[in-house]
Amino acid sequence: MAMQKKRKVLRAPFIVTVAAAASLAGAVALPGCDPTVEGGSCPEEIPERGSSCEADDLSCEYIDSCDNPIGYGCVDGAWQVEAEMSCNPPPPPPECPAEMPATGSACWQLGAGCAYNGPPDCPDPTIVTCGEDGTWSVTVAVSCNPPPPPPACPAELPADGDPCEAGIGTCPFVMPTGCGPLPTDGECVLQGDTWQWQVHEIFCNPPPPAECLRAATADACASLGPTCQWLVPGCADEPGPPALAAAGCFPSLPCETDKACPAGTLCQEVVVNPCGASSGGEATCAACGAYKNVCVPPSAATTAG
Repeated sequence: MAMQKKRKVLRAPFIVTVAAAASLAGAVALPGCDPTVEGGSCPEEIPERGSSCEADDLSCEYIDSCDNPIGYGCVDGAWQVEAEMSCNPPPPPPECPAEMPATGSACWQLGAGCAYNGPPDCPDPTIVTCGEDGTWSVTVAVSCNPPPPPPACPAELPADGDPCEAGIGTCPFVMPTGCGPLPTDGECVLQGDTWQWQVHEIFCNPPPPAECLRAATADACASLGPTCQWLVPGCADEPGPPALAAAGCFPSLPCETDKACPAGTLCQEVVVNPCGASSGGEATCAACGAYKNVCVPPSAATTAG
């Protein structure tokens, strides 16, 4: 009789997972994982040297300001430079700030200086310097109360020797001549300890017209325009130039020689009344004599008594 053999009970099949295998055989490095990083990653920007980092042995590559590669590594919890190339030449320093920096604010390069314009009326700039303490300071301060405007040229032609204001310089004028009004100029110059006008006299070519000498009255003289002037004798002292022989109409342009006078007249220095026709009427004038070169007929020429 055949005996029945007892069969072994088979074990149920099973699957060993990666996690289970890892728990049995220790840590398994998966592709793309670094067990020393501990989840750290490279910062997007170059880290500051000595700043803290989380993953020891992490190495990162960057490009510095000279376009050279530079390597940073996380060592003992701090970023350290692993590889660095020197710049040759060094990069240029940054430009001056667009706006004048505040005193005491941080600056970029010791000893650097920047100039900033002040108000339009202040020609000198304000200069700030980057000091040894790494902050901006003002080295040349400009305080500007706009200076007074320069003296203006007078509207009327001054007489030669009249006082003037220092700094006015040279001014254009129109001088009446025997040929009509002509342009000239006067310069304010220092004479001794006073500033005086030095008027550049001009002479007419041809000489002034003789019409002035034919006018018998002050009104007739005035009707001839600025080329003629009515003169009145002044008080003369001896010795010195004589007084004008008689009131009359004369060319306005002072003469220097007989050649500057109309034909048949002579150039003579005489004393006239500086107040002129106004001395006896509406105005009061204390002066009684002034020297003037005029063209006079030979019959009116006088000599000092």
